[in-house]
Amino acid sequence: MSDFEITALVLAEHEVFRREFTALDDLPVEDLAAAWEALHAKLEVHAVAEEQLFYPLLAQEADGEQETAEGVHDHNEIRHAAAAVGEQQVGSDGWWEAVRNARQINADHMAEEETDFFPPFVEAVDDEQREALGMQWLAFHDKHEEADGLSGDDATVAEVIATEVPEGDPSL
Repeated sequence: MSDFEITALVLAEHEVFRREFTALDDLPVEDLAAAWEALHAKLEVHAVAEEQLFYPLLAQEADGEQETAEGVHDHNEIRHAAAAVGEQQVGSDGWWEAVRNARQINADHMAEEETDFFPPFVEAVDDEQREALGMQWLAFHDKHEEADGLSGDDATVAEVIATEVPEGDPSL
């Protein structure tokens, strides 16, 4: 498996999320807002990239409509939990409670993807297409760094399943 195929890139980003949520615990209060803002943006970029590149093929090629529906539902829950963080005073007990909630919802979602979504996807989508999707994943992240151009709105399962993922040359 190439380091640039989509599931490898998603897994690597999952590890970033685990580290960054943990790192919040050790930051001084004056650094929390900026760290949370950056993490929140990464969560949204990740979610939309999955909704445009990973989940459509999971549904269409890997008979994963149920998994896709669960993933979209989880992303929307993560969006709501992350928004709840923004409603609290940074560093307050309520803020930390909201962060812990967002962290747990995200952790549960990542574990489910890694154990239940990736195996059928890897089985159904060939290496070349997964690498092409990985290149598109990287390009998407470059285009939407810090969630630029992304609304943060909930996704719908029907739209995600209907998304046409462009074929791509993995060398791009």
